[in-house]
Amino acid sequence: MITISAFGFLTSVLFEIVTVFLFSLSFNVVKGSIRKLVTIPIRSSDFYPIILSIYIYELSVNKHGISFLPYILLVLFIILLVYGVYYVFNRDNAKVGIFYKISWRFSVIFIFVGWASTIIVCAAKTL
Repeated sequence: MITISAFGFLTSVLFEIVTVFLFSLSFNVVKGSIRKLVTIPIRSSDFYPIILSIYIYELSVNKHGISFLPYILLVLFIILLVYGVYYVFNRDNAKVGIFYKISWRFSVIFIFVGWASTIIVCAAKTL
């Protein structure tokens, strides 16, 4: 377990925020420049679960020695499993593409909340 000071923790969180912002900005610039050639149905926020999962892992291992990522993903998968069963039984025309899109958008929000919660928990340990 690596011990990070309060200043180092704030620096790493600021680095993560700036990295996500710069990724979103560069993705939107590239997407806007090639929009005339081809339409891309992907948003920059679709990559947030991947990026923020790495950040959750790094923050939690550096501050607590264990990763919070398996617990966050377990809760996410249980919620999506329950929603999938609900979706199949309550829709007359259940489509996999619609379920996938809804579940991915939910995972973006859930992983973002998990990342913010990890920052709060690690900040509580730092102070």
